[in-house]
Amino acid sequence: MKMLIKGGRIINPAKNMDQTGDILIENGVIIAMGEVTETECAIFDASGLIVAPGLIDMHVHLRDPGLEAKEDVASGTRAGAAGGFTSIACMPNTKPVIDSSILVEGLKQRAQLEGVINVKVIGAVSKGQEGKELAEIGDMAAAGAVAFSDDGRYVSSAGLLRTALEYTGMFDKVIISHAEDEALAGDGYMHEGVVSAMLGLKGRPAVAEDISTARDILLAEYTGSAVHIAHVSSKGAVGLIREAKKRGVRVTAEVTPHHLSLTDEAVRTFDTATKVNPPLRSEEHRQALIAGLLDGTLDAIVTDHAPHAFEEKDVEFRYAPSGFAGLETSLGIILTELYHTGKLTMSDIITKMAVNPAKILRLDSGVLDIGKAADITLIDPEQLWSVDSSLFYTKGKHTPFEGRQLKGKAAAVLVGGKIIMKNGEVLA
Repeated sequence: MKMLIKGGRIINPAKNMDQTGDILIENGVIIAMGEVTETECAIFDASGLIVAPGLIDMHVHLRDPGLEAKEDVASGTRAGAAGGFTSIACMPNTKPVIDSSILVEGLKQRAQLEGVINVKVIGAVSKGQEGKELAEIGDMAAAGAVAFSDDGRYVSSAGLLRTALEYTGMFDKVIISHAEDEALAGDGYMHEGVVSAMLGLKGRPAVAEDISTARDILLAEYTGSAVHIAHVSSKGAVGLIREAKKRGVRVTAEVTPHHLSLTDEAVRTFDTATKVNPPLRSEEHRQALIAGLLDGTLDAIVTDHAPHAFEEKDVEFRYAPSGFAGLETSLGIILTELYHTGKLTMSDIITKMAVNPAKILRLDSGVLDIGKAADITLIDPEQLWSVDSSLFYTKGKHTPFEGRQLKGKAAAVLVGGKIIMKNGEVLA
């Protein structure tokens, strides 16, 4: 069966394409682009919509296996589809930790059975994410792990990280670093600054992120391997990454919608949805993140989707776990905050949310082209909507954007040529 996506504005940054046209799909693959006259097919009217390569979120916590009360493959991938993503990469801080090839293979099989979009698996750097002994990096790479990370924990041993970088370099894989020195961050609850002092809450200083980012850059430079700095939140880290790129260090970096749009002022409400790690920082840091995104220092926009069971977050602020659900609000926040304010073009956004994540993870996606899988996101940049967590597909119902009026949303998602989501409803 053929499908024709007709009359949309095709924005395909990897091919320097921005034009109104059609895309013809057969057997899950793109077979023609441009002005297509095919009539013997299903028609998807894309008039007024942006037609983009499928969005990729390279930083998601699916919580599966072992923490299914927070999220599982079925609910997490449906949330991804609702948010406009065709692919997500899941972090290994599960129970058990994904630190062996059999666990990588098991999660891939579960994703094929229960998932509605593509799921890529990230393996752990150290066994049990304990930072003591190297995990089975070679075996996991052979099993299909797309990257390696101890996300949620900082690899405090420089020696272990050096060895890990030497191994991942052999397999052309990237290490994704949760760059925050726990000896400095300690058990702080929010950004250390004026607001934390006024609220009487122990803070996590930005220098904890700066120091660890500097160390990881130096190790990447020394080994010649690739490192990716996760969820950058500090002005200092942005500066360090910018200078490292000028030196030719193989470093890339990501930023989240919440760090781009919120500051520590949001914590004044003591809403546990504002408790994240790294923490929401001051306006000075937020502006540095935007600048880093604009000049290419920060390569990717990710959600760091970290859902928790309702009862876990429904406690006093200091006792709540860090993180919240982000898959279903990410695109809307970015369009509202950065596109409609004129800071980023639609091509910029697609580059940060599809093209670059594919490059960093070495995926054969992020581009619309003949012969490629028809993983496509259609975006309505003008759609007005309000965030209502009761309608989320994710199990995690906490969001700092509850009730927020947004402009712009994914209108449909195709994975392998199949319509998975349309008008906010997941069909698979």
